[in-house]
Formats: sequence, structure tokens, C-alpha cells
Amino acid sequence: MNFLQTFHSRFRPLHYLLVGALLCDCLPVQRMWGADGPAAKNVGFKVHGVVVEIFYDIVAPVDQVYKVSIQLRRRFDKAYVYSPVRVFGDVGSAVPAGEGKRITWVLSDEFPNGLPGEDCFFDVGVEEGGAAPSGISTYIWVAGGAVVLGGVLAAVLLSKGSGPGPAAVPSAFPMPPGRP
Repeated sequence: MNFLQTFHSRFRPLHYLLVGALLCDCLPVQRMWGADGPAAKNVGFKVHGVVVEIFYDIVAPVDQVYKVSIQLRRRFDKAYVYSPVRVFGDVGSAVPAGEGKRITWVLSDEFPNGLPGEDCFFDVGVEEGGAAPSGISTYIWVAGGAVVLGGVLAAVLLSKGSGPGPAAVPSAFPMPPGRP
């Protein structure tokens, strides 16, 4: 039996497990199960003098970053839409998913007299395709770890019983005397 036949026969269950894990990781499983795209939930805001603090949660897979934008709208005037300009915080093209996101808007620069009505609310837009974080992809690390682990596992399992045990180490001490 050659090496590949031995390897294949010993690790057949492991092959099925690895192929299944790879398929689940590569296929867009969330979309197959009907999950929606990224969304902003629990959106609210507080006015602190000349500053508005907008808070929200991004419900989406955490291994990506998202493009977040905000718009000021009014409940009783559906045509009213204003995109704030001077905003800071969890807004822009590289916002990770999670809870407790905050955006700060300096209201006095754009609306010196305060918000344009009592019926204002904020629409937080979350889109896929934000700027990717720098560094090596997670898939590269996982693949590299699997290759190393598989090589070590194959070497250990294939070396058992395939030759003489460890060689005796020569010693500088003389042999003990025999027992009576």
C-alpha cells in the first residue's frame, strides 16, 4: 500500500468532516437561510445643546465592515430628507457590526436654531462593502493552520509502528552490576 492509499483509508471520516466545514464556510449560508442584509436597529437620538448624539446597533455578520450613513427625516413630511455634513464617530466606510454605535453631529453648524421640527428622526443606512480592514485574510490563517495541523497529524499517525523505536542514547556511565 502506498502513502496516499494509507492516508486516504485512515482519514476517510476526516475528509468528509473537512469538506463539510469548507462548504459551510465558503457558501453564503446566511443568505441561503433567508437572512436579510445588514441593518441598523434600536436607532435613537438625544439633543445636548448644539450637539446631537445618534445611537444604534448594526445587526450583521461581525467579520465584515460596513458603510454607514445617516439622514434626518420628518414623520409628517415624507419628502423632507437632509444628510448631515459634520458628523463624527461610527459613521463612514469602515464601521464594524455590533451594539452601542454612536454618531455625533454638530447641529449648530447646519441648523443654528435647532432641529427643524418636533417630528424629526434619523434613518441610519447600513450597506455591505465598506473599506476592508488591512491585514491577512482570516481564510489564509485558517487554511495555513489546517495544512500545518494535517501535516503533523499525518506524520504522527503514519509513523506509528513503521520502524524500530527510538535509538538508545549512549551513556557515559557504566552498566550497573547484575543482581544476586
